[in-house]
Amino acid sequence: MFTDTHAHLYAEEFNEDRSAMIRRALDAGVNRFMLPNIDQDSIAPMMHLCDEFPENCFPMMGLHPCSVNEDFEEVLKGMKSDFSKRKFYGVGEIGIDLYWDKTFIEQQKEAFKMQLNWALELEL
Repeated sequence: MFTDTHAHLYAEEFNEDRSAMIRRALDAGVNRFMLPNIDQDSIAPMMHLCDEFPENCFPMMGLHPCSVNEDFEEVLKGMKSDFSKRKFYGVGEIGIDLYWDKTFIEQQKEAFKMQLNWALELEL
């Protein structure tokens, strides 16, 4: 029994053979997938996959640092409300990205702190 702790299996790149890919992983002994969210647009496909494979796919809620911009506080407010709608198994994908773009670095820092506080508050 293995767990993939970071898999964006809901991403468009996997649309053609997502179910077959997951079945191959299950056959190989990988039977749990932790799915970190990326942004507002990835929530619905992530939830759909978790509903399709409820024994294997476990959602996490967060805002990827590369998706943080000037409206991050409003985005995070909406995401935080999702915690009351269903079970999440972690806060993710979060962090500070210093590789791709530093335009919103201060906002990334603030978003990171806010989401760390979610994890503490919700005991994730």
